[in-house]
Formats: sequence, C-alpha cells, structure tokens
Amino acid sequence: MERNILIYLTILTVIECSKNLGKICDLVTDDLLKQCYLRETLVSLSHSPNQLAVNKLTNTVYFSYDSGQGEYIPAAVQIDTKKVTILKGVKDAFAVTNDPINNEMYFGGSNGIYKYNPALQSLKRLTLKNLDIWWLFFKRLIYFIRFPSLNVYYYHNRSVKPLIPLKNVTVNQFVLDNDENIFFINGTGLYGIKNGKSDIILLRDNPRFLGMAANNKGHVYLCSENEIFVISKMIQKVKKIVNIQGVLGMTFDKDNNMIYSDSHEIVRLLPISKSFSKF
Repeated sequence: MERNILIYLTILTVIECSKNLGKICDLVTDDLLKQCYLRETLVSLSHSPNQLAVNKLTNTVYFSYDSGQGEYIPAAVQIDTKKVTILKGVKDAFAVTNDPINNEMYFGGSNGIYKYNPALQSLKRLTLKNLDIWWLFFKRLIYFIRFPSLNVYYYHNRSVKPLIPLKNVTVNQFVLDNDENIFFINGTGLYGIKNGKSDIILLRDNPRFLGMAANNKGHVYLCSENEIFVISKMIQKVKKIVNIQGVLGMTFDKDNNMIYSDSHEIVRLLPISKSFSKF
C-alpha cells in the first residue's frame, strides 16, 4: 500500500514537471523520487559569458558580456532581486573567479588581472605585465590560464610561477577539488591528477567537454554541448545528471544551487526535491 502511494506521488511530481516548460527533469535515475528543477532566469543577455562566479556573502553572480566592440564588460546580478550592475574600471574581463575567504572577486583578460572588493567597492590591478588571461580559478592562491599558450600558472608574492603538474600541458579549463586533485579539460578530453602525483590520467574522451566548475563542497561538474555531468569523488566516475542544451559556463550560489549560462541568458536551477543529490 505504501509503495503504491509512493509511486502515485512520484507520477504526480513528474506530471507537474512536464506541465511547466521551465522545469528540467533528470533523465538518468531508477529512483521513484525523480528530481525536477525549476528553471529561473536571472538575466537575459545578447552575448552570455563562459565563466561565472558567485560572491556567497551577497549571493551575487559576477560575469562578463561581449560589448560588441571586441571587449568584455564585467557585470553582476544579485540573485534575490535580479538587479544588474555594470562594473567600471576593468578593461576587458573575459574570466572571473571568487575568493570565498575574503569575499573578493578577480577579473582577467587582455589587460591582466584585477581584484575587486564589493564591500569596499575598491578595484586594484595586480602587478602583472604582458599577461592575457583565458581562465581564472581561486583556491588560497589565484591560478590562471594564459592566452594564447593555454598553460597554467599561479600568482604568489608578486610573481608568476607555472603549476608544475601541468607545466607545458595545453589546458582549456581546470579546477581543484577539496582534496587538491586537479581536473582539467582540453580538446582531447577530461583529465585528472591526484594530489601529490604527477601522472595525468585520462578520465573521459567523449563527449567533448566545454566547461567545468567546482561546487561549494569541492565536487567537480562539467558540461558538454547537451549535458551536465558530475565526477564522483570515490571512484572518479563521470556521471550524467541532466540534459541541457548549449551550456557555456557554470557556478553555484550560496545554497549550492547550480547556475549556468547559455548563449543568451544566465539561469539558476532550483531542485523540487533534494533527495536526489548523492555527491
């Protein structure tokens, strides 16, 4: 009897998901409690960004958009109010990341790296010369991918040093998880390097991954042209969690809800049921 009731409630949940075009259902689960997401548009853009970052203190998404004149303009949208603010003073802001300890933001592009403190509304350009930034990532230090070489470096004590495990390796995007394992993607696949090791392990060469991000717990998510995946920490298995077309970049809000960008908007996914989350 209880099982029949559970099945009935599950069917009702799936029906409600299908009625609302703004909801996305996970397609790969055998569980009766199939999770659905409410799709919430935060901001619509003519040219959406490839990298997003959230200031968890203010629950604000920082991003950049193509001005149409060959330069990326930094901006922010406050998630709760949907208020959009254009940030001035940064010349070309292709990449962005967040320092969660100091609640500061970093922007990078053809003019190097800028540090922005939202609380003080202060902006400072780091003392780096002749750097074109492709990708930014913060974990105690500021890491970046240099363009056009696509090699990984970090900034420490006012100097730039190569990240030794990835020295001379072509990297499109990379993140570190909570165990200091390195995960990166390039044109040939998804790779991992265990903390303290030097061996580069091919985790998957299909599909072609276009973006990646670590959530608030340090778990690594990836997107392809049609799907979003998560890497299981225990066995480093890449598991599809949902089908979404055209994802360009990802991040997570203060409550660990996924936020993604496509070619024309930034969207937050709000789960109807949290029972699905296993990672």
